[in-house]
Amino acid sequence: MPAFGKPDATGRSSGKRTGQAGRAHRPPKDGPWVWLTRELLASPAWRARSINAVRLVEFLLIEHMSHAGTENGNLKATYDQLVAFGLTRSQIRAAIEEVEFRGLIRFKRGGRWVGTNQPSTYRLTFLPDRESNPPTNEWKGKTEEAISAWKQEQVQRLRARHSRRKKQIPSSTSRTTVVPLYELRDRK
Repeated sequence: MPAFGKPDATGRSSGKRTGQAGRAHRPPKDGPWVWLTRELLASPAWRARSINAVRLVEFLLIEHMSHAGTENGNLKATYDQLVAFGLTRSQIRAAIEEVEFRGLIRFKRGGRWVGTNQPSTYRLTFLPDRESNPPTNEWKGKTEEAISAWKQEQVQRLRARHSRRKKQIPSSTSRTTVVPLYELRDRK
């Protein structure tokens, strides 16, 4: 039976684990770590993420830990970094939109200005930000019904985009002419 600490003034246990049991349940001292609450892990916003959304959040968590937990709100992730981490380049934007809809992140889009590239910056909403403001926990407001409705809307948007591409008629003036090889040989 694990020891639960020395008795307090009333003779009851303090409720704190001590000894070997206490050391086993502490966060590691030799490396970065982050708390994820049970409420977050059991939420619909967390459980039904796509694989690219999972990888995006994991990359941002690693980036957060790489900065000792002090840069949430200024976490940077370029497309090349995300592709190297395992995301599909063509699905990165959809993953960002999905995770933002679920309330797990907030992001500010980067871009190119005056010859410089500025990567997008991200904030994990379930962790305190770099100004020590408490987590906003925007994921708490997302229900399974809202998430499934959003997914249906995304599917319809994707189908509409594909149908527009199919309807496009190639220009009547082609820039290249395809000539069979035997015609070229006969011209000589």
